[in-house]
Amino acid sequence: MKFTPPSRQTRRDTCARLLPWAFICLIPLVGLAQDTPPAPALAPPPEPPPQCGLHTPVRCAADIAKDQANILSAPSRIRKKDLVWIAPFVAATATAYVFDRKTLDLVSKNPARVGDYRTVSDFTGIYLPLAGIGASWLTGVIKHDDYLRETGYLAGEAMVDTAIFTTMFKYAANRVRPQSNGSSAASGKFWPDDQSYPSGDSFPSGHSAIAFAFAHVVASRYPDWKIKVAAYGLAAATAFARVAGREHFPSDVLAGGGIGYLIGGYVVHLHRPGLSQNRIIVSPMVGGNGLGVSLVFSRSDRAESR
Repeated sequence: MKFTPPSRQTRRDTCARLLPWAFICLIPLVGLAQDTPPAPALAPPPEPPPQCGLHTPVRCAADIAKDQANILSAPSRIRKKDLVWIAPFVAATATAYVFDRKTLDLVSKNPARVGDYRTVSDFTGIYLPLAGIGASWLTGVIKHDDYLRETGYLAGEAMVDTAIFTTMFKYAANRVRPQSNGSSAASGKFWPDDQSYPSGDSFPSGHSAIAFAFAHVVASRYPDWKIKVAAYGLAAATAFARVAGREHFPSDVLAGGGIGYLIGGYVVHLHRPGLSQNRIIVSPMVGGNGLGVSLVFSRSDRAESR
């Protein structure tokens, strides 16, 4: 049998019939080629650690303990450029110490007025900040404003940190309050020889420290100038009232205000790094027949963190 090769037209007809089937067979292959293998399942992100709150008292205690450890070890982390604000603060405190007794001589000794100033200092330095913390937390819960609620927590943390640190500082300094125990001879002395330890808790002023810690947190979280003036004005009024109420010397409130301000800044920048810092220097003013407080603000964009 003789084999006759197909003609060119026959081959074209055969290819034309096979071409659609070839495309049909290639469709699944193309689909498989474009189908990428399933990506491996990602592990769920770790849950954030519980934050300090009413239902997590252990976490609150741990945060406070860590804060105190960092605050007490802060002197070991001082850098040369920090002397730009440390040196003026130390100089202002030393100057206030020199004029402590002279300033107290200008303060009224009328028991009624002294008592009024002490009441004012309790109101501006303790009660109002505590009320502010409660109001911010409650309003934040009602309006679902986590930022406002967190502000209340941070202010409370700063106040607790400040109260603990200043209490320890008071025992270490052991300074007699103005005319403590009815004796003016020992008034203002550090570690008096004629009295047993601890005989005084004048240095630094706890009211001033707590007031400035609260003010720094609020002013940093809500940097509107009106809020800053209100917060720091309240703290300055507390410092003035503690001196006018003959509870502290000017150097006591100056040191207390500086300590509270720095601790407040530490707490707020720990949770919100990158915020610009506003430092404040509080200096007593003595002259003529009166006394006052001078406030000097400076700004720095250096962020701090724990």
